[in-house]
Amino acid sequence: MHKAIILSVLFALVVVSAPSVGGDRAFDGKWVLDKHASNTGTEPPPGDLQQRIKTSGNNVVIESVFKEPQNGIAPLLYLGIMVTDMKLNSDGSEAVNQVGPFMQTSKTTIDGNKMDTQWVAKHTSGEVVNGHWTRTLSDDGKHMTLEIKESATQGQSGNATLNFVKK
Repeated sequence: MHKAIILSVLFALVVVSAPSVGGDRAFDGKWVLDKHASNTGTEPPPGDLQQRIKTSGNNVVIESVFKEPQNGIAPLLYLGIMVTDMKLNSDGSEAVNQVGPFMQTSKTTIDGNKMDTQWVAKHTSGEVVNGHWTRTLSDDGKHMTLEIKESATQGQSGNATLNFVKK
């Protein structure tokens, strides 16, 4: 009887302490773009893109490193991706970031292995860009897919799927 209780307690401890994919901190880490596994349509992805994601409570910070485009102009499709520091709130509350000449407001939620961010960026000229990012982790937590959808008031729109590997 004693042995059965001890085994039950040990089993419960193992189940509770086992790592699982999903949850707020599952996205944490350094992510490197796999260009060959990404689908970007007509807009090539940022060169050498890496993202370091850090979560603390409801705060998510995404630090990005990438090669600047030769012409110095980032495509609208990657607005908010090609920035060195992006702050998000994972509880669905609004976060505001300055992205070049754009003021970007966003709302982010995390549900298990999925992080959704709905955003609107307003340019100083009055142009508005709407977008949605969906980050999804693989079951093993070693791969992340970033689906990008955006549309601008000037009729431009685009989609891309970037695949990352955790390093």
